[in-house]
Amino acid sequence: MVSEEEMQELFTFEQEETENEERLKSAQFDAMLRMTAIALSEVNEAFAHTDNAKQNIERMTRLLLWHFYAMSFQLEEAVTLEQHCEEVEKILQNPAKNAFEWVQTLTELLHRYASLSGFSEPEENK
Repeated sequence: MVSEEEMQELFTFEQEETENEERLKSAQFDAMLRMTAIALSEVNEAFAHTDNAKQNIERMTRLLLWHFYAMSFQLEEAVTLEQHCEEVEKILQNPAKNAFEWVQTLTELLHRYASLSGFSEPEENK
């Protein structure tokens, strides 16, 4: 769902992004978030003309969000699969329409994960 050209662009990092392990991990995570957002933004078009389009779109969206959940900082240790599924169902009630909206939705989802796990940011960092 994400073209090879987009993948190369997403996962090609600037020199300063690879200077240390922390910056590299941050750049890789940002690229993964953007890759997921692009894939999610393509789901409607990819399945719009299939039999049971609405069901197929929801299933693929769930699958991509599960993949994002599984890949993000080993979240299964901080947020249960049940909690993740509850959050996904909320998202599916009014899903984002494009990659930019999906970036915001995924970022908000990560903040909800942090809140659910008790790892929220200190007030001065918000």
